[in-house]
Amino acid sequence: MQPTRSLYWWCQILGWGLVIPYWFYYEPRVPGGYALPLFILFCQAASQLFITDQYRRLAHRRGWLSFPIRKLLPIIFVAWLILTTQYIIMSYGIITLRYGEPFAAGSLLGAVAGGSRYHAIWLLAFHLYHFARQSARADADAARYARLATEARLAKLSTELNPHFLFNALNSIKALTREDAARSREAIDRLSGLLRYSLQSSEYEFVPLAEELTIVREYVALEQIRFEERLQLNWELPAPLPEIVLPPLSLHCLVENAIKHGIANLPQGGTITLSLQREENAWAFRVRNSGAYKPGDNKGSGLANLRQRLQLQYGERASLSVGIDGTAATLAILRWPGTHFTPAD
Repeated sequence: MQPTRSLYWWCQILGWGLVIPYWFYYEPRVPGGYALPLFILFCQAASQLFITDQYRRLAHRRGWLSFPIRKLLPIIFVAWLILTTQYIIMSYGIITLRYGEPFAAGSLLGAVAGGSRYHAIWLLAFHLYHFARQSARADADAARYARLATEARLAKLSTELNPHFLFNALNSIKALTREDAARSREAIDRLSGLLRYSLQSSEYEFVPLAEELTIVREYVALEQIRFEERLQLNWELPAPLPEIVLPPLSLHCLVENAIKHGIANLPQGGTITLSLQREENAWAFRVRNSGAYKPGDNKGSGLANLRQRLQLQYGERASLSVGIDGTAATLAILRWPGTHFTPAD
Protein backbone atom coordinates (compact mmCIF):
# COMPACT_ATOMS: atom_id res chain seq x y z
CA MET A 1 0.00 0.00 0.00
CA GLN A 2 1.31 3.43 -0.89
CA PRO A 3 2.36 5.66 2.04
CA THR A 4 -0.28 8.29 1.24
CA ARG A 5 -3.04 5.67 1.10
CA SER A 6 -1.84 4.21 4.39
CA LEU A 7 -1.86 7.67 5.98
CA TYR A 8 -5.36 8.29 4.66
CA TRP A 9 -6.76 5.11 6.21
CA TRP A 10 -5.03 5.73 9.52
CA CYS A 11 -6.58 9.22 9.64
CA GLN A 12 -9.98 7.83 8.69
CA ILE A 13 -9.92 5.11 11.35
CA LEU A 14 -8.51 7.42 14.02
CA GLY A 15 -10.89 10.26 13.22
CA TRP A 16 -14.13 8.29 13.18
CA GLY A 17 -12.86 6.06 15.98
CA LEU A 18 -12.48 9.11 18.26
CA VAL A 19 -16.11 10.02 17.57
CA ILE A 20 -17.32 6.73 19.12
CA PRO A 21 -16.41 7.67 22.75
CA TYR A 22 -18.04 11.08 22.20
CA TRP A 23 -21.24 9.45 20.99
CA PHE A 24 -21.14 6.91 23.78
CA TYR A 25 -21.00 9.69 26.38
CA TYR A 26 -24.40 10.96 25.19
CA GLU A 27 -25.85 7.49 24.59
CA PRO A 28 -29.14 6.98 26.53
CA ARG A 29 -28.69 4.39 29.26
CA VAL A 30 -30.93 1.37 28.59
CA PRO A 31 -30.97 -2.07 30.19
CA GLY A 32 -28.79 -4.74 28.67
CA GLY A 33 -25.23 -3.55 29.25
CA TYR A 34 -22.81 -1.75 26.95
CA ALA A 35 -22.01 -4.34 24.33
CA LEU A 36 -24.95 -3.62 22.03
CA PRO A 37 -24.71 0.21 22.21
CA LEU A 38 -20.98 0.06 21.49
CA PHE A 39 -21.59 -2.27 18.56
CA ILE A 40 -24.23 0.09 17.15
CA LEU A 41 -21.93 3.09 17.58
CA PHE A 42 -19.14 1.19 15.87
CA CYS A 43 -21.46 0.46 12.95
CA GLN A 44 -22.43 4.15 12.81
CA ALA A 45 -18.76 5.19 12.63
CA ALA A 46 -18.06 2.51 10.02
CA SER A 47 -20.97 3.73 7.90
CA GLN A 48 -19.65 7.30 7.99
CA LEU A 49 -16.17 6.08 7.13
CA PHE A 50 -17.63 4.19 4.17
CA ILE A 51 -19.69 7.17 2.97
CA THR A 52 -16.77 9.63 3.18
CA ASP A 53 -14.50 7.17 1.41
CA GLN A 54 -17.03 6.97 -1.42
CA TYR A 55 -16.76 10.74 -1.73
CA ARG A 56 -12.97 10.43 -1.87
CA ARG A 57 -13.19 7.87 -4.67
CA LEU A 58 -15.67 10.02 -6.58
CA ALA A 59 -13.47 13.12 -6.18
CA HIS A 60 -10.48 11.27 -7.62
CA ARG A 61 -12.49 9.68 -10.41
CA ARG A 62 -14.06 12.99 -11.50
CA GLY A 63 -10.83 14.93 -11.13
CA TRP A 64 -12.28 17.37 -8.61
CA LEU A 65 -9.00 17.65 -6.72
CA SER A 66 -7.41 19.42 -9.68
CA PHE A 67 -10.22 21.99 -9.95
CA PRO A 68 -9.54 25.64 -9.04
CA ILE A 69 -11.03 26.73 -5.73
CA ARG A 70 -13.88 28.72 -7.30
CA LYS A 71 -15.04 25.69 -9.26
CA LEU A 72 -14.53 23.31 -6.36
CA LEU A 73 -16.42 25.26 -3.67
CA PRO A 74 -19.94 24.53 -5.08
CA ILE A 75 -19.07 20.82 -5.29
CA ILE A 76 -17.89 20.80 -1.68
CA PHE A 77 -21.05 22.60 -0.56
CA VAL A 78 -23.34 20.12 -2.32
CA ALA A 79 -21.31 17.21 -0.94
CA TRP A 80 -21.61 18.67 2.56
CA LEU A 81 -25.41 18.88 2.19
CA ILE A 82 -25.61 15.29 0.95
CA LEU A 83 -23.31 13.93 3.67
CA THR A 84 -25.23 15.82 6.36
CA THR A 85 -28.56 14.54 4.99
CA GLN A 86 -27.43 10.92 5.06
CA TYR A 87 -26.20 11.44 8.63
CA ILE A 88 -29.64 12.73 9.61
CA ILE A 89 -31.29 9.71 7.96
CA MET A 90 -28.90 7.40 9.82
CA SER A 91 -29.72 9.13 13.10
CA TYR A 92 -33.44 8.81 12.38
CA GLY A 93 -33.11 5.09 11.83
CA ILE A 94 -31.06 4.58 14.99
CA ILE A 95 -33.44 6.53 17.24
CA THR A 96 -36.70 5.17 15.90
CA LEU A 97 -35.66 1.55 15.46
CA ARG A 98 -33.28 1.16 18.40
CA TYR A 99 -35.10 3.12 21.07
CA GLY A 100 -38.63 3.23 19.69
CA GLU A 101 -38.76 6.98 20.22
CA PRO A 102 -40.20 9.54 17.79
CA PHE A 103 -37.71 11.73 15.93
CA ALA A 104 -38.48 14.84 17.96
CA ALA A 105 -37.28 18.38 17.32
CA GLY A 106 -34.40 17.97 19.79
CA SER A 107 -33.20 14.81 18.09
CA LEU A 108 -33.44 16.42 14.67
CA LEU A 109 -31.49 19.46 15.85
CA GLY A 110 -28.79 17.23 17.34
CA ALA A 111 -28.52 15.18 14.16
CA VAL A 112 -28.26 18.30 12.00
CA ALA A 113 -25.64 19.85 14.29
CA GLY A 114 -23.61 16.65 14.53
CA GLY A 115 -23.77 15.72 10.85
CA SER A 116 -23.00 19.22 9.60
CA ARG A 117 -20.10 19.58 12.04
CA TYR A 118 -18.49 16.18 11.46
CA HIS A 119 -18.67 16.32 7.69
CA ALA A 120 -17.61 19.96 7.48
CA ILE A 121 -14.49 19.00 9.44
CA TRP A 122 -13.92 15.95 7.26
CA LEU A 123 -14.33 17.84 3.97
CA LEU A 124 -12.13 20.67 5.20
CA ALA A 125 -9.35 18.31 6.31
CA PHE A 126 -9.58 16.22 3.13
CA HIS A 127 -9.33 19.15 0.73
CA LEU A 128 -6.80 21.13 2.75
CA TYR A 129 -4.54 18.09 2.75
CA HIS A 130 -4.77 17.79 -1.02
CA PHE A 131 -4.29 21.53 -1.50
CA ALA A 132 -1.13 21.38 0.62
CA ARG A 133 0.05 18.31 -1.29
CA GLN A 134 -0.54 19.92 -4.66
CA SER A 135 1.20 23.09 -3.50
CA ALA A 136 4.23 21.11 -2.30
CA ARG A 137 4.29 19.15 -5.56
CA ALA A 138 4.07 22.38 -7.56
CA ASP A 139 6.93 23.88 -5.55
CA ALA A 140 9.01 20.75 -6.07
CA ASP A 141 8.28 20.76 -9.80
CA ALA A 142 9.13 24.45 -10.04
CA ALA A 143 12.42 23.84 -8.24
CA ARG A 144 13.19 20.87 -10.48
CA TYR A 145 12.39 22.83 -13.64
CA ALA A 146 14.49 25.77 -12.40
CA ARG A 147 17.40 23.41 -11.68
CA LEU A 148 17.11 21.81 -15.12
CA ALA A 149 16.93 25.23 -16.76
CA THR A 150 19.96 26.37 -14.80
CA GLU A 151 21.91 23.26 -15.78
CA ALA A 152 20.97 23.79 -19.42
CA ARG A 153 22.07 27.41 -19.29
CA LEU A 154 25.34 26.45 -17.59
CA ALA A 155 25.99 23.82 -20.24
CA LYS A 156 25.31 26.39 -22.96
CA LEU A 157 27.65 28.90 -21.35
CA SER A 158 30.36 26.25 -20.99
CA THR A 159 30.13 25.33 -24.66
CA GLU A 160 30.45 29.02 -25.50
CA LEU A 161 33.48 29.41 -23.23
CA ASN A 162 35.49 26.38 -24.37
CA PRO A 163 35.60 27.27 -28.12
CA HIS A 164 36.56 30.80 -27.09
CA PHE A 165 39.61 29.40 -25.29
CA LEU A 166 40.41 27.00 -28.15
CA PHE A 167 40.35 29.77 -30.74
CA ASN A 168 42.95 31.84 -28.85
CA ALA A 169 45.21 28.84 -28.18
CA LEU A 170 45.20 27.77 -31.84
CA ASN A 171 46.12 31.28 -32.88
CA SER A 172 49.13 31.08 -30.56
CA ILE A 173 50.27 27.79 -32.10
CA LYS A 174 49.68 29.08 -35.63
CA ALA A 175 52.02 32.00 -35.00
CA LEU A 176 54.65 29.67 -33.56
CA THR A 177 54.78 27.05 -36.33
CA ARG A 178 56.59 29.42 -38.69
CA GLU A 179 59.33 30.13 -36.14
CA ASP A 180 60.16 26.94 -34.24
CA ALA A 181 58.79 23.49 -35.09
CA ALA A 182 60.05 21.91 -31.86
CA ARG A 183 58.41 24.53 -29.70
CA SER A 184 55.24 24.32 -31.74
CA ARG A 185 55.10 20.57 -30.97
CA GLU A 186 55.56 21.42 -27.28
CA ALA A 187 52.73 23.90 -27.60
CA ILE A 188 50.50 21.25 -29.18
CA ASP A 189 51.24 18.88 -26.29
CA ARG A 190 50.28 21.56 -23.81
CA LEU A 191 47.15 22.35 -25.79
CA SER A 192 46.10 18.70 -25.75
CA GLY A 193 46.34 18.74 -21.96
CA LEU A 194 44.29 21.93 -21.83
CA LEU A 195 41.62 20.47 -24.10
CA ARG A 196 41.48 17.30 -22.04
CA TYR A 197 40.89 19.35 -18.90
CA SER A 198 38.35 21.51 -20.69
CA LEU A 199 36.34 18.49 -21.81
CA GLN A 200 36.56 16.74 -18.46
CA SER A 201 35.74 19.82 -16.39
CA SER A 202 32.61 20.50 -18.46
CA GLU A 203 31.07 17.46 -16.74
CA TYR A 204 31.38 19.07 -13.30
CA GLU A 205 29.75 22.09 -11.73
CA PHE A 206 32.81 22.80 -9.55
CA VAL A 207 36.49 21.83 -9.59
CA PRO A 208 39.19 22.06 -6.90
CA LEU A 209 41.21 25.26 -6.84
CA ALA A 210 44.49 23.33 -7.24
CA GLU A 211 43.28 21.79 -10.52
CA GLU A 212 42.16 25.15 -11.85
CA LEU A 213 45.52 26.73 -11.03
CA THR A 214 47.32 23.85 -12.72
CA ILE A 215 45.48 24.50 -15.97
CA VAL A 216 46.18 28.23 -15.63
CA ARG A 217 49.90 27.44 -15.37
CA GLU A 218 49.68 25.25 -18.48
CA TYR A 219 47.88 27.96 -20.40
CA VAL A 220 50.38 30.66 -19.39
CA ALA A 221 53.26 28.36 -20.31
CA LEU A 222 51.64 27.88 -23.71
CA GLU A 223 51.32 31.62 -24.22
CA GLN A 224 54.88 32.26 -23.00
CA ILE A 225 56.14 30.16 -25.91
CA ARG A 226 54.67 32.81 -28.22
CA PHE A 227 55.28 35.96 -26.17
CA GLU A 228 58.62 34.85 -24.67
CA GLU A 229 60.01 37.57 -22.34
CA ARG A 230 57.11 39.88 -23.17
CA LEU A 231 54.89 37.86 -20.80
CA GLN A 232 55.94 37.75 -17.15
CA LEU A 233 53.93 36.11 -14.41
CA ASN A 234 53.96 36.67 -10.64
CA TRP A 235 52.23 34.25 -8.28
CA GLU A 236 51.09 35.52 -4.88
CA LEU A 237 49.27 32.51 -3.52
CA PRO A 238 48.96 31.26 0.07
CA ALA A 239 50.83 28.12 1.04
CA PRO A 240 49.37 25.63 1.36
CA LEU A 241 46.54 26.28 -1.07
CA PRO A 242 43.09 26.22 0.51
CA GLU A 243 41.03 23.14 -0.40
CA ILE A 244 38.14 25.01 -1.99
CA VAL A 245 36.19 24.67 -5.21
CA LEU A 246 35.07 27.07 -7.93
CA PRO A 247 33.44 26.91 -11.39
CA PRO A 248 35.77 25.27 -13.95
CA LEU A 249 37.81 27.52 -16.26
CA SER A 250 36.83 30.65 -14.31
CA LEU A 251 40.39 31.63 -13.34
CA HIS A 252 41.61 30.59 -16.77
CA CYS A 253 39.10 33.02 -18.28
CA LEU A 254 40.52 35.94 -16.28
CA VAL A 255 44.11 35.14 -17.19
CA GLU A 256 43.21 34.61 -20.84
CA ASN A 257 41.44 37.95 -20.87
CA ALA A 258 44.46 39.66 -19.27
CA ILE A 259 46.79 38.29 -21.96
CA LYS A 260 44.48 38.89 -24.92
CA HIS A 261 43.34 42.41 -24.04
CA GLY A 262 46.32 43.54 -22.01
CA ILE A 263 49.73 42.01 -22.68
CA ALA A 264 49.10 41.25 -26.37
CA ASN A 265 48.41 44.94 -27.07
CA LEU A 266 51.70 46.16 -25.55
CA PRO A 267 54.78 46.07 -27.82
CA GLN A 268 57.04 45.74 -24.81
CA GLY A 269 54.77 43.20 -23.12
CA GLY A 270 54.02 43.28 -19.43
CA THR A 271 53.43 41.42 -16.22
CA ILE A 272 50.44 39.53 -14.84
CA THR A 273 50.16 39.17 -11.07
CA LEU A 274 47.87 36.51 -9.65
CA SER A 275 46.90 36.67 -5.98
CA LEU A 276 44.42 34.97 -3.68
CA GLN A 277 43.18 36.39 -0.37
CA ARG A 278 40.58 35.36 2.13
CA GLU A 279 38.01 38.07 2.81
CA GLU A 280 35.22 38.18 5.38
CA ASN A 281 32.68 36.00 3.59
CA ALA A 282 34.47 35.08 0.37
CA TRP A 283 37.70 34.31 -1.39
CA ALA A 284 39.07 36.97 -3.74
CA PHE A 285 41.20 36.03 -6.74
CA ARG A 286 42.90 39.09 -8.28
CA VAL A 287 44.44 39.27 -11.73
CA ARG A 288 46.45 42.43 -12.34
CA ASN A 289 47.97 42.97 -15.77
CA SER A 290 49.90 45.70 -17.51
CA GLY A 291 47.85 47.78 -19.89
CA ALA A 292 45.26 50.48 -19.30
CA TYR A 293 41.69 49.26 -18.92
CA LYS A 294 39.52 50.12 -21.94
CA PRO A 295 36.05 48.61 -21.68
CA GLY A 296 35.28 49.31 -25.32
CA ASP A 297 38.18 47.15 -26.47
CA ASN A 298 36.77 43.99 -24.92
CA LYS A 299 34.42 42.56 -27.53
CA GLY A 300 34.68 38.95 -26.39
CA SER A 301 32.08 36.94 -24.52
CA GLY A 302 34.38 35.28 -21.96
CA LEU A 303 33.82 37.69 -19.07
CA ALA A 304 30.10 38.05 -19.83
CA ASN A 305 29.73 34.26 -19.79
CA LEU A 306 31.69 33.98 -16.56
CA ARG A 307 29.45 36.57 -14.88
CA GLN A 308 26.38 34.61 -15.93
CA ARG A 309 27.84 31.37 -14.61
CA LEU A 310 28.63 33.02 -11.27
CA GLN A 311 25.09 34.41 -11.08
CA LEU A 312 23.55 31.03 -11.84
CA GLN A 313 25.73 29.10 -9.38
CA TYR A 314 26.13 31.58 -6.51
CA GLY A 315 23.61 34.38 -6.99
CA GLU A 316 24.56 37.50 -5.08
CA ARG A 317 27.29 35.70 -3.15
CA ALA A 318 29.75 35.99 -6.05
CA SER A 319 30.91 38.88 -8.23
CA LEU A 320 33.35 39.76 -10.98
CA SER A 321 34.70 43.28 -11.41
CA VAL A 322 37.18 44.65 -13.93
CA GLY A 323 38.61 48.16 -13.69
CA ILE A 324 41.60 50.47 -13.59
CA ASP A 325 44.45 49.85 -11.16
CA GLY A 326 46.83 52.76 -11.18
CA THR A 327 47.75 54.61 -14.37
CA ALA A 328 48.61 51.74 -16.69
CA ALA A 329 47.22 48.54 -15.25
CA THR A 330 43.98 46.60 -15.20
CA LEU A 331 42.64 44.68 -12.23
CA ALA A 332 40.04 41.89 -12.37
CA ILE A 333 38.67 40.58 -9.08
CA LEU A 334 36.68 37.38 -8.76
CA ARG A 335 34.92 36.89 -5.44
CA TRP A 336 33.09 33.66 -4.59
CA PRO A 337 32.16 31.74 -1.41
CA GLY A 338 34.79 29.07 -1.99
CA THR A 339 33.15 26.09 -0.32
CA HIS A 340 35.53 23.37 0.74
CA PHE A 341 36.45 20.54 -1.57
CA THR A 342 35.33 17.07 -0.49
CA PRO A 343 37.13 14.29 -2.37
CA ALA A 344 34.92 11.54 -3.79
CA ASP A 345 35.11 8.15 -2.09
